[in-house]
Amino acid sequence: MHCFNASSLLLNLKDKGFYFGIGGVFTFKNAKSLLEILPKIPKDRLLLETDSPYLSPEPFRGKKNVPLFTHLVATKMAELLSMDRDDLIRLCTKNSNDLFFKDIA
Repeated sequence: MHCFNASSLLLNLKDKGFYFGIGGVFTFKNAKSLLEILPKIPKDRLLLETDSPYLSPEPFRGKKNVPLFTHLVATKMAELLSMDRDDLIRLCTKNSNDLFFKDIA
């Protein structure tokens, strides 16, 4: 799910095999609902995304987004989930490989 916005209704799609892309919006001060819902997403369904060139994370909000900024989202996600940032990055990389390459032998 591109640019997951923390809708509790959309969270119900986790049981239907959906993955949840978390991007720069997650770092915004007004993203309180996303902070509450993120721990409810199964870890094997989390993805990091840039939404480049839009929705740059803090402290670059309002500026052009670039993939380099993804580490800011990963850092905040890892803190909220009480994970090591590198472990979170490995987890999200595995999840993206599972999603996009699972049918390739």
